[in-house]
Amino acid sequence: MFVERFIKTVYISFYKDENYKLLCEIKKNNKTIDSSKEEFDSKEKFIEYINSYLEDYARVYISTFINTINQGIIPSCNKNEYKKREIEIENIKYICIKNSYSIYISIYDLMSIKKEYPFDLDFIFSIFAPIDYTAKQRNNTFYVLILKEKIAIIGYKNGIPIYSDIFELKEENEEQDEVEEDIELLEEIDLEEEISTDIEEEAENIEIEEKPEDLTLTTIEHSIIKNLKEAIKDYYENFSDDFLEKIIFLDTVNIGKEIKKLTEDEILLDSDIINFDLLKTLNILSESENV
Repeated sequence: MFVERFIKTVYISFYKDENYKLLCEIKKNNKTIDSSKEEFDSKEKFIEYINSYLEDYARVYISTFINTINQGIIPSCNKNEYKKREIEIENIKYICIKNSYSIYISIYDLMSIKKEYPFDLDFIFSIFAPIDYTAKQRNNTFYVLILKEKIAIIGYKNGIPIYSDIFELKEENEEQDEVEEDIELLEEIDLEEEISTDIEEEAENIEIEEKPEDLTLTTIEHSIIKNLKEAIKDYYENFSDDFLEKIIFLDTVNIGKEIKKLTEDEILLDSDIINFDLLKTLNILSESENV
């Protein structure tokens, strides 16, 4: 209709990690006329911002994604394939893509996120949806979406996603913490009980002998690599005999180039890092669903 050209449509995408992150795009006649990214440290401020657009505009579409573990990708749209994998159809919602594969989410998780906010969510995507939308290399390739506290992985073979999983990230290596605690304890015992005649020399020896050389390298990158190794092992054992050729990181946290070097050194696979605009991708998905 002719009048449609003059109606403004608002697309708002958001997700929460340590804060609420949000992208608002206002479109008219299929063109973006205004765009702003915001971040809120409180739920109240976030809700207030959303409500201001709901009050001022007649057409507002709000989207987010679910990052819980009760979701995944199946390389089939057949319900029997779900039964084979012991996934209860009555407890999930799934969509078929290109008559080739499907993405599913727990109905319980869908209902939970809907209850979490006082406004309607028009589109709730699986965490795997923006990855799959972005993926261009679809043979013997891992795509890894890096979030603040999690990574989501899709493995592709012959154009189809055949593997998916979600992993929690930890910034500090637990073994490192244990070693440091042991060192502190030993030093405290030496100092308090005066076991040694030369306390300072003993403490120095303990530090040199017990402290691993790579403590400074135990960062979030190592947690990603550890989880990647676990994912690749699972992939080879249960999903594909073909060797992976590449890992592509979709980076939302400015992870840095160290992850590429670690991947090539420790996993022996080529890798690329893409600065990934997750919020923009969610809005693109929303707009495509709204056509």
